[in-house]
Amino acid sequence: MTLRDVALSGTVIRGAHRGKDLGFPTANLDIDSSQLPPSGVYAAWVRIDREQYWRPAAVNIGTNPTFGERIRKLEIHLLHYQGDLYGRALEVKLVRFMRSEKRYNDRSHLIQQMKTDCRQAEGLLKADSV
Repeated sequence: MTLRDVALSGTVIRGAHRGKDLGFPTANLDIDSSQLPPSGVYAAWVRIDREQYWRPAAVNIGTNPTFGERIRKLEIHLLHYQGDLYGRALEVKLVRFMRSEKRYNDRSHLIQQMKTDCRQAEGLLKADSV
């Protein structure tokens, strides 16, 4: 089974707005955590409302250990996207596992890692097509 064999989809719900506050707005999906693959950061393709166009994304699956959360969730940062996604349906195709989830001691280290994750996801997706 490849990552793309894992079909993840759901409706965007409101989260804690931490991603936006950090400069990386995320779409949080209303999805059963038992359906999620292992925790970590992934490069992915995302489709909004079954539109034809697939968009590049960095996806985090996990508990956000830097903020002490315990519930596993799926958070999607669409690269180079601006717009309101609340209530919209997203379909996610995971392409590559990039790294395990990690706790950071401060916001600046987390933000640096998120920048690195987004650059890495973009590079991986340039060589991949949906």
